[in-house]
Amino acid sequence: MSSDLVIPTIGGMKKAPPRSEKRIVVDELVDDQVFAITDWADIRPSYTNRKRFNQTALEQLAANIKEVGIVQPILIRPVTPTADAPQHFEIVAGERRWRAGNIAELQRGPTMIRKLTDLQAREIQLLENLQREDPHPMEEAEGFQELMLNAGYTADRLVEKLKKSRSHIYGRLKLCALTTEVREKFLDDAITPSTALLIARIPVPALQIKALGEISAPIYQGTGEPMPYRAALRHVQQNYMVDLTRALFKLTDATLLPLAGACTKCPKKSGNQPEVFSDTKSADVCTDPSCYAEKRLAHDALAIAAAGKGGIPVYEGEEGATRYRKNTNDKYTLYVKADAALWMFDRNAPATQNYGNATMFLEGGLLPEPAWYVKHDNGDLTPFYDKALIQKLLEDAGACETVEVHAARMADVRAIAERKEAAANTPAKQEEVAKARAEEAAAEKQAEQDERYRIELYKRLRAEGASGFSLASLREFTKLVLIDRDLPDQALAGVYTFDTSSTENIHAYIDQAGLPDVQLLLVDMLLGDCLGGMGWFKAEEREAQEATIHAMARHEGIDPDAVRLQLEMDEIPLKDVQVQQLGDFIANSPGRLNDLTKFILAECPLMIKALEQAANTHGWYYAPGQVWLRADETSTPGAANVVPEQSDEEDADDLADQINLVPQDEVAAIEPPAATAVNQPEPETKKPAPRVRKPKSPTKPAAWPWPTSTTAAPTTAKEAP
Repeated sequence: MSSDLVIPTIGGMKKAPPRSEKRIVVDELVDDQVFAITDWADIRPSYTNRKRFNQTALEQLAANIKEVGIVQPILIRPVTPTADAPQHFEIVAGERRWRAGNIAELQRGPTMIRKLTDLQAREIQLLENLQREDPHPMEEAEGFQELMLNAGYTADRLVEKLKKSRSHIYGRLKLCALTTEVREKFLDDAITPSTALLIARIPVPALQIKALGEISAPIYQGTGEPMPYRAALRHVQQNYMVDLTRALFKLTDATLLPLAGACTKCPKKSGNQPEVFSDTKSADVCTDPSCYAEKRLAHDALAIAAAGKGGIPVYEGEEGATRYRKNTNDKYTLYVKADAALWMFDRNAPATQNYGNATMFLEGGLLPEPAWYVKHDNGDLTPFYDKALIQKLLEDAGACETVEVHAARMADVRAIAERKEAAANTPAKQEEVAKARAEEAAAEKQAEQDERYRIELYKRLRAEGASGFSLASLREFTKLVLIDRDLPDQALAGVYTFDTSSTENIHAYIDQAGLPDVQLLLVDMLLGDCLGGMGWFKAEEREAQEATIHAMARHEGIDPDAVRLQLEMDEIPLKDVQVQQLGDFIANSPGRLNDLTKFILAECPLMIKALEQAANTHGWYYAPGQVWLRADETSTPGAANVVPEQSDEEDADDLADQINLVPQDEVAAIEPPAATAVNQPEPETKKPAPRVRKPKSPTKPAAWPWPTSTTAAPTTAKEAP
C-alpha cells in the first residue's frame, strides 16, 4: 500500500509528497487553502497558543476520536523547520483535537493548510479560543488585551466581533490588572471570577496580594471556608476603598500630590470606570487607599503649617482626645467636624429627610477656616469648625432652613391644620360626629344587655344540668367542641364506624348517637391531641393530656405499665427473649407462647426447663399433643391435680374431646390465633368423682422433651393460642 497522501484541492486532487520526499515550504503553496491528511509527527503546537488543557476532557475526546475519528479538520500553517522544531507545519487552531489524537495514537489526521503570517495566525488563535464554550476568564482577558495591543482592536470592535456586552469586555480587561501571584491563583480556580475582579480593582500590587490572603483564608466565620463573594465585596469596600465625599482636601487639586494628579480625573475613581464598578453605587469612591492616605498626609501638613501661621490651635494628646470626644455626635456642641451628621443642626429642610452630613452639602471649597485642629496619635489631623458658621452655610445651601423660612412654614402648617379643624366643625360634620357617637353608645348598651342575658341564661342552664344534662344537650355541646377540636381519626384508625371525612358526616352521627358514644366522642376530642405526632400542640398541654389518660385508665381498672409491657412483648423478636423475660412474656403475650416454644426447641434447647417453669407458674401446662393448655379461670382451686377415673385409652380420648387436642403431626401447620383461646364449656353430664390420675405407661413416648412433673392439666382447660 502506497504511503503517498492525496490532498483534495479546489481544482482537483493533488498528490501529497511522502515523508521521505521534499517537504512543502511556504513559497510552494499556491492555493490559499488546502485540505489534506497530514502526518501527526510533522505538526508542532504553536508557542503562542493557550497552554492550559483539561486532561480529563482530553481523555474523553480521545475516546470519542477512537470511535468516530476527527470530524473537523485542524487548521495549520506551513513554517520553516529549525533544528529545535523540525516539523513543517504549526497548529493555528485545533490543538486540543491534535493532543487528543496523540492520546488516541493516531498517525495522521485531516487538516486545513493556510498560508498565514504570525499576526494573522495569532489573531485566529485568539478569536478561536475566545469563542470556545468554556474559556477561562483570565485567558479570555489576556486574549482581549492582546487583540487590542497587537491587532488594532478596540473595545467596541470586540463587542461587535464577539457579541459580548461592553461591561463583559471591560470586566475581563480589568482582570489583566491582576498581579502574577493573584493571576496564578485565579487560573488554578482558587478564587471565583467575581472575587478576582474585586481584587483586580485594587491598583496596588502589594495590596492585591494582601487582599487575596485575607479573602481566601479558610477562616470565614469559623466555617473553614474562604469568604463568599458578598463577604469579599464588603471586605474590599471597607478596607481597600475610600469614600471621597469625606475627603478634607479638594478633589480637583492636582498639585497636592503631583504624581497622582486630581482625583476627579483619576482612573482609580469609580465614576471614571462605570463599566468596571457597576456594583458600586457611588461615583466618588477611591480604590487606592495608599494614594488617598498620601494626599491626606500632604493636606494635613499644609493645614498644620497654615494653622501655625494663622494662629489656629492644634491640640494633641489627652487634651486633643478630650476635645474630640466632647464635640463629636453631640447636637448641643459649639464645634463640629466637617462630616457632622445633618441631624446635629437646626431646622433641617424637609427635602433632606434628615439624611447625610455637612460635607455632602458643602463640597467645592464651601467649608470655612477651621476653628482648631485635633492631631491624633497616628498623625491624622481632624479640623473642627464653628457650628454657627456651618449652620449658616447649610442654610445657604438649602440643607437647613433659616429662622424666617422655618417660622413661615410652621405658620403654614398651623394654618392648614386650623382649616382642617374648621372644615371638620361644620354643622353637617358635627351632626355626623354626633350620630356616630350615638350609634357607638347604643352599641355599647346593647352589648351590655346581651352580656347580662347570656350570663343569666347559662346560670339557668347550669342549674338544670346539675343532676345531668340531657342527651340532646350533650349532642349540641359535642358539636360545639368539634369547632375547635378534631377527632383523632388517624391515630384511632378503624375505631370509628362512621365517615369522618367531613363535619356534616360527624354531625349526622352525633344526632343519632347514644349517651355512651357521645361521651366517647367528647373524650376523644379533648384528649386525642396527644395521641398522634407532635403537631402544633404545646408540650405542657400534651403532658397534661397524657397524665389525664394515665389517671383515667387506673380509675377504670387498666394498668398503663402492663399495657406498655404487653406492647413491648408483642413486638420483641423471639430470638431476643431472655430467660428473665419469660414470665413477663407469657403473662403479657400468651398468643405467642406456642411460637416461642417451637423457636426454643429448635434454637435454644437450654431454655426449655426455664420455659416450662415460667409457663407452669402462670397456669400453663403442656398437653401430649404438643400444645399449651391452662386451667379455666372459673375452675375449683386445686382441680389441676385431679382427673376423672378412666382407663388410659378412655382418658386420652376424653381429654382430646374436651380440649380439642391437636395431633402431634398437625401442630406445626396450625397458625396461632391472635388472642387467648376461649374457655371450653363444661360438659352437660355430671362429672364423676375425682380420683388421682394413674401414672402413664412407661411404654408410651413422652409428649415433652424434658421430664414432666407429676402434676397434670385439669380436665377443664384453655388451649394456648
